[in-house]
Amino acid sequence: MFNRGATRYYLRLLALSLVSVILIIAIDKLLPSLFDTAAAVLLAAGFTLAAFISLLIFFNGFYADREKSVFLTLIALGVKMLLSFVLALLFLLVFKNDSIGSIILFFVLYLAFTVYVVLTFTSVLKKKSD
Repeated sequence: MFNRGATRYYLRLLALSLVSVILIIAIDKLLPSLFDTAAAVLLAAGFTLAAFISLLIFFNGFYADREKSVFLTLIALGVKMLLSFVLALLFLLVFKNDSIGSIILFFVLYLAFTVYVVLTFTSVLKKKSD
């Protein structure tokens, strides 16, 4: 499940998550009425979990079998997208975070974690092809 080569990517994901939480808290100190801090931290944790599951699927396929690697890469991206959609439904509809600050924060966090996952996939696949 956990591969030695993937550990640094998991740690980088943890660092990205911590940086995003620190930025959320700093923005809340500067602009306290922009969004709910507890909901924003839970949102960052949700995106971290979605990215972590996506990385687990990708690295299991990457280190296990070359034939399954392509399919598991696509499955990992699909799972991340579906988990992000579920997180969006929970965040916007169930928890009623419909202020403009919350919506902007959602898309910023979605973009940050998606870019991290895609850059991780491309860098690992590039190293594999060299």
